[in-house]
Amino acid sequence: MPRTAVISDIHANLHALSAVIEDVQAEQCTDIVCLGDVVGYNAYPRECLDYIRSLNCPVVKGNHDEEVLHEEHYTRMNPVARQAMEWTRAQLSDEDLTWLSRLQYQRIVRSQFTMVHSGLDQPKAWNYIFNANDATGSFQKQFSMLCFHGHTHAPKVFVWDGHRAVDYSYLLEGLDENGVVEVPLTPSVKHFINVGSVGQPRDGDPRACYAIYDSDAQTVLFKRVEYDVTGAQQAILSVGLPEYLAERLEKGM
Repeated sequence: MPRTAVISDIHANLHALSAVIEDVQAEQCTDIVCLGDVVGYNAYPRECLDYIRSLNCPVVKGNHDEEVLHEEHYTRMNPVARQAMEWTRAQLSDEDLTWLSRLQYQRIVRSQFTMVHSGLDQPKAWNYIFNANDATGSFQKQFSMLCFHGHTHAPKVFVWDGHRAVDYSYLLEGLDENGVVEVPLTPSVKHFINVGSVGQPRDGDPRACYAIYDSDAQTVLFKRVEYDVTGAQQAILSVGLPEYLAERLEKGM
């Protein structure tokens, strides 16, 4: 039974990534894909990059994976983001940076689904897809029935009704309470799905979040995973990154 784990927005949080991978293995997933932002904000950029590279799995580029390549862009960032990016850049080798530079902005996997970090209409613009209006442009450029994306760090389900995007995120009701919810895919209908964030959730739940696509059953299983938040916070502080980055992990925001 083909089951693909879809992870996104790791953001150098090795504690969260390790917990999610352990869960992926327990779920007996046959494949894994990564929707980008492997680096940024947290204390283990190189370790997370090494692990993702070792999987030899499909990966697309996120905005942090892009920005860390261009030091001239850091001045446009807020002070916290700039400090984190400068520190992250200093941890990465030339080989790491070359690998990041070669990532594609979007990919189609086994002719089954598309993967992109932000939106399909302007993948290099890093637009945030918060609502159905934001999702409309992506649907117009989506040529598969299913597309996974990240970037907002919050799980969402959008569906194309033939004329416009519709927010079906009510299907995720129970995810926070139960830690798991299964969403059935409607045949011959386009779905644009945000799988949430592994390393820095921003929807009020500090647990890591990822999804599992079952291509036979045509379902997407969303999962919350507990991890050592305190350990991730201590790591942030120990390397001298801003305290705010540690605080937000506990709040899931």
